Amino acid sequence: MKLPLALLGLSVVQNACHVLAVPLDTWSSRSGASSQAVDMFNTAIEWNDKYWDDQAGYLITSTSSSGRYDTRHSAWYATQLLARNAPGDVDKAVRIFDNVIGGQYLDPSKQWYGDYQHAPSEPEPGTLKYPDDGPYSSWDPNIRDFVGCAWIVALADYGHLLPAATVTKVEKSLHIAAKGDLYRVGGVDGDNSYPCYSNPWLMRTILQNWVGARVGDANLTKSGENFAQEIYDLWSMHHTLSEFNSPTYAGVAMWALTLWEQYGTSGSLLKKYGPDMLTASWNELGQLYNANLKNLAGPWDRSYGYDMNQYASLVGAVIWGVIGREKAPVPQQDLGMYHQDDFAFFPLFALSMPVMIKYLPAKAKANLLQFPGEHLYTSQAFSPPFDTYPRNITAWMSKDVTIGAETVAETVIGGPSINPSQFSPAVIQWAIDENQIGCIAHWVTESSIDAVAAPGSLKISYPNATARNGPVSFNFLFSGLDLGNGMNVTGLEDLPGLDLQISTNALPNYTITYNTDHSVNEFVFYNVTYTMPETFTETPYVSLEIV
Repeated sequence: MKLPLALLGLSVVQNACHVLAVPLDTWSSRSGASSQAVDMFNTAIEWNDKYWDDQAGYLITSTSSSGRYDTRHSAWYATQLLARNAPGDVDKAVRIFDNVIGGQYLDPSKQWYGDYQHAPSEPEPGTLKYPDDGPYSSWDPNIRDFVGCAWIVALADYGHLLPAATVTKVEKSLHIAAKGDLYRVGGVDGDNSYPCYSNPWLMRTILQNWVGARVGDANLTKSGENFAQEIYDLWSMHHTLSEFNSPTYAGVAMWALTLWEQYGTSGSLLKKYGPDMLTASWNELGQLYNANLKNLAGPWDRSYGYDMNQYASLVGAVIWGVIGREKAPVPQQDLGMYHQDDFAFFPLFALSMPVMIKYLPAKAKANLLQFPGEHLYTSQAFSPPFDTYPRNITAWMSKDVTIGAETVAETVIGGPSINPSQFSPAVIQWAIDENQIGCIAHWVTESSIDAVAAPGSLKISYPNATARNGPVSFNFLFSGLDLGNGMNVTGLEDLPGLDLQISTNALPNYTITYNTDHSVNEFVFYNVTYTMPETFTETPYVSLEIV
């Protein structure tokens, strides 16, 4: 692989006579980064470069957003520019810091105090022009954490490249962001900040710890310790994060845990607990990843798609950093990938890979490269206050087929994120052919689901469903047939590459529709629906058996 001179630690000064190599202070020249991590950094930052608007001083958004420019991506890019440190990069980063900080909310009487705009064109939240309907409406409380953690890396590792005035400005902004983050209390004012919301909770923990130590705010430092203890206590129940097996957010969690190790203060609980939690995350990934299919087996508590080879997932970034892009579950083409906005995050993963892989067990790494053989995985995860009891997880892994399921009893429909489009408690994946991965994902309509995976079978029932609650149905989304004879798909028992036998006490006449509006994670899919009779007395069930 031929690397750009900037990533080899060299700058080129050229005149009519000669080329002079001048050493640069770059992350790759002093971190011991692997060629895989350097390739990921290079590929993804060059992708970001194409969205840079030099007149505005922001990255143009790569997908639909609240405006033409994206604050969070631009904030990530600032850190990446400092790490690359090619000619002009530091000046660009300084402009981004100034622009993003100029869009920080500074009114301490507002719930969004210390947060940053989605986009610089946004009005103030809570106004007649831009009503506040709670978190994730006209403002996103997690932006504090995503921006804050990226800027911890910027100041800790590359602050010496910045003017002193910029360093002071960023420190002040992070202090405000960390104080504003303390406004978040789960269940208060619509906030969902609980330890079970793993990825932002892990990020807020290092934000409080690092910023508190940096600016001498003991209240923040203490909050970081408290947050670390709370999520560790929950994790210790089953040695799993509550946001279980998310192709995107399990990656964010692993990145945040790496930040705990990189930047947590000496003697802190972050340093004490982070390595065990990160090692367990690697082991879990090694058990649930199928190197033949290049996908994580289900179930997925939160997913943005049905085939990691087609969309930018952050677990994909983690695996790329270990075994390289060609073998990793990431799109091989930059253009046309689904959920492409997360590609802007990949360079930050590359920066953390030298530390992250220190906690990668040899067996887990081997499983990322080669499928270890048929096996059954069982575990539990717990997401209070949404779960009424821990979720029971089963996954059957074979060479060309994986089946994953979890039994849940929750206070809401759609998992702890309250989003059926992300929550997939029952999943079958298989190789349609050498180029296509098929997926059947159960679309949830009930808050209590008994779903169990076993060798060659997936059984689903609704223990609390009754006819009095209205129509009861089992909905399955089939995706993955991008090439071939799609017009011949007539149901789950007629899918290419997979022979299924369906048994159910639902009505025999199911419905099938083809959805092309891209409203569910940008994918197109068939929706196969089995509906229970209007009056029924037995527990609704459906069984899918491979024959």
